Amino acid sequence: MNHTMKAPSLIALDIGGTHVKYGLVGMQGQVTQAGVIDTLGRDGIVSLLSRLDDVVHALRESRPVGVAVSTLGIVGLGTGRIRGAADAVAGYAGTDLAAHFEHRFGLPTTVENDVNCVALAEGWCGAAVGLDHYIALTLGTGIGGGIVINGRLYRGSSCAAGEWGNAVVEGEVWEKVASLRGLGLLGEQAFGRAPCSAHHVFEAGDAGDPVALAVLQRWYQRLATGITALMYAFDPQAVIIGGGICGRGERFLDELREAMSPFLRTDFSGDAKVALAATGNNAGMLGAAKHWAQLHGHLAAWTG
Repeated sequence: MNHTMKAPSLIALDIGGTHVKYGLVGMQGQVTQAGVIDTLGRDGIVSLLSRLDDVVHALRESRPVGVAVSTLGIVGLGTGRIRGAADAVAGYAGTDLAAHFEHRFGLPTTVENDVNCVALAEGWCGAAVGLDHYIALTLGTGIGGGIVINGRLYRGSSCAAGEWGNAVVEGEVWEKVASLRGLGLLGEQAFGRAPCSAHHVFEAGDAGDPVALAVLQRWYQRLATGITALMYAFDPQAVIIGGGICGRGERFLDELREAMSPFLRTDFSGDAKVALAATGNNAGMLGAAKHWAQLHGHLAAWTG
């Protein structure tokens, strides 16, 4: 039976280190029946798969055409197998998610890295609509990225392109000094007390605290150094920034642009070069659905 016309939707799973977001994604990017479960990574992969099966079983009543997965970790190209996941879920590395769901439910399944999914989501219905060359960067507890060249994801020779949180900037691992967690650690050192969150540093800086302002200046410089290096390397139309930092809004962009300006040639400057992500908490699910559509082109409406 052909379910495509009767149920043009996908089950989308966005597997993170703390939570799994799920829902049905329609052809216009609408998300319905959304929910969240805890990842409970310490309980291991068998427990996680069992709870994901419960989610998919419940959503299958809507007769979806497939399962689209966004996940932390490095995903083997075209395999659906997790190649590395920084131990976020015990036993996760080596798991073939696509094979699992296809065998269990008979639904065609695709699996993609979570930050690559953010990049795809932004190009489909976010801040990168209409762009062919852009970078999506997530800035939260760490730093990750997705690269789109000529309208397609660039994955690199081992599907690890965009793992630039591990790059070295000013002698330090970039995400350790330029992520929101890194900002909190800088705050702990400067204020001489722990714990100290990025929120606390921003709040103190907004109130004019000179120590916080000095910390923020250093943090923005490290962040700007890495982003401008990416811009020179890839010459994107835009760098789209998502993650926890989006809560700071345009003020963050203004401060970042000011920090970047000494490093950029005039032909690399301009407001259009840096923007906030627009797909929010649904980015992983939307990007997973877009990835599924790219690999199953018979649903032409998904890829428009």
